[in-house]
Amino acid sequence: MKGEDDRQNTTNVVETARSQAGAVPSTRVSLVLYHRDGAKVVPLVQGTPVVVGREWPADSVVADPSLSRQHARFTLADDGVWVEDLGSTNGTKLGGEPVSRALVVPGAEVALGSVAASLHVLAPKDGGLRGVDGHDRLLTRLEDEVLRARTFGRPLALVMVRSLEGAPVRHWIDRVQKLLRPVDASGFYGPTSAIVLLPEMDQAAATEIARALAGAPGLALAAGVATFPRSATSADELVDVARTAARSATSGQPVLDAAPRDTLVPPAAAEGPIVRSPAMRALYDTLERVARSTIPVLVHGETGTGKEVVATTIHAAGPRCAGPLRCINCGAIPATLVESVLFGHERGAFTGADRMQKGIFEEARGGTVFLDEIGELSAAAQVALLRVIETKRLMRVGSTHEIEVDVRVLAATHRDLEAMCSAGTFRWDLLYRLNTMTLDVPPLRERTEEIAPLADRFLAEAVRVSQGTARSISPEALALLVRYHWPGNVRELRNVIDRAVVIATGEVIGPLDLSDRVRGLGAAPEPSPAGAPTDDGGGADFKDRIRTYETELILDALRRTGGNQKEAANLLRMPIRTLAHKLLAYGIKKKFA
Repeated sequence: MKGEDDRQNTTNVVETARSQAGAVPSTRVSLVLYHRDGAKVVPLVQGTPVVVGREWPADSVVADPSLSRQHARFTLADDGVWVEDLGSTNGTKLGGEPVSRALVVPGAEVALGSVAASLHVLAPKDGGLRGVDGHDRLLTRLEDEVLRARTFGRPLALVMVRSLEGAPVRHWIDRVQKLLRPVDASGFYGPTSAIVLLPEMDQAAATEIARALAGAPGLALAAGVATFPRSATSADELVDVARTAARSATSGQPVLDAAPRDTLVPPAAAEGPIVRSPAMRALYDTLERVARSTIPVLVHGETGTGKEVVATTIHAAGPRCAGPLRCINCGAIPATLVESVLFGHERGAFTGADRMQKGIFEEARGGTVFLDEIGELSAAAQVALLRVIETKRLMRVGSTHEIEVDVRVLAATHRDLEAMCSAGTFRWDLLYRLNTMTLDVPPLRERTEEIAPLADRFLAEAVRVSQGTARSISPEALALLVRYHWPGNVRELRNVIDRAVVIATGEVIGPLDLSDRVRGLGAAPEPSPAGAPTDDGGGADFKDRIRTYETELILDALRRTGGNQKEAANLLRMPIRTLAHKLLAYGIKKKFA
């Protein structure tokens, strides 16, 4: 009887889809394929079979090793939707039982190896099904949104969502997506966790969305909320702090906001820096001599290189090590609050100042102040900072009384401050005060000797926090880590290892546990199955033109810079990681060579 009921249900599905075809100019019967790095929607058209497999000539390709090249065929026929195994190695299962050919009812889950396929039918009033981005695709979009938010001074939020009960993402992600706007995006992070990107959303609004997600009936979800620039100022850091907040959330407190970037203690500082390469040995030889003095030091390096670790080491090795270390990310302070955060304020100095508050300079008296991303300070804040450094006196906002402060000033930036001075956006006199000694932190790609020990450290940290099964990294995976160019530097390596621990199923992290970027794979668009209608409306043609145009721009920038990717990224005003992703996706490296 059950088989007859299933057949009747599926036949009704076909009839419903037929009746809707005249009113709705899009396919209403679809498969959703859930794999380890995302979910994709595959429309089904009557009379046009869709083959799912690991590689071409499958109609819908999912690069999962558990799939065969052509694993199974789905067909929307007169009597329903059928799945047929095509002699796959790992088999096709329906309801946990192996099948060679079977009828699929809406909502049923078909297991193709470790890929889960579910059948959905939408009524005319329903919106379209949304896929779930892979991790690399979502990271690229996050980087683009961070750049846009920084350029235009707009808000941006990132929410890490995880199941408190260990439920797979595919069992709850559709409920999460119903709460999102069309501009939002979601992506897999691990088997039981996902990332939600919320452009144009501030901390308060993002927290409300997170509460709605965590409060969805029957889901038992927890969420960590990070916002730009309050919590972090780069894509890697947003992921890092959102993940930390989500892991700290509990059933009693299911939503946690990532703390503002005020006091910073670098995670690696407790165990000391890893120094193996000649470049880092030279840096730390100089650092040891500089640390013994009290002169200001400017630390320069790309985002994620570990400038905070260098500053912490200088403080710990210096004569003020017994005093406090106060750190602030200048780019994370709202422009209207910079002087209050740095120098403090009196009660009643402005709306909301209900008590006196010391600034970080006053809190660091007798110790060290570390000003990260010093290049982000406004012109007015630069003037105020210069005065305090020169006079060793400050005045709280709302006060007429000067306070003596004796601190050592360390600053860091990824920007070219001399170029900013020439452009009039940074003060020469402040630069001269800050760069009595400049230390350049080499990017990770120039100190590959440190990749393996750093990866081992991050592996141990991730296993301790996430209770993952991984205990080591395979030689093949390590070779990929060493070969990769790390545009996001040490912070990107930490995120890659953390996610590998989350998705690894054994004790050894292998190549397939690493991101597509690290493995050197580009994300090329996939053609629709033959005969399947699309909702692009000519969009594919448009996307091809955009792709061609971007390729030409990137090739021109590479030619003008002699192949230097960092300089090309600056010329294009593009984050270097975004450029690296486009090089892989568009196959530009081969063309340029």
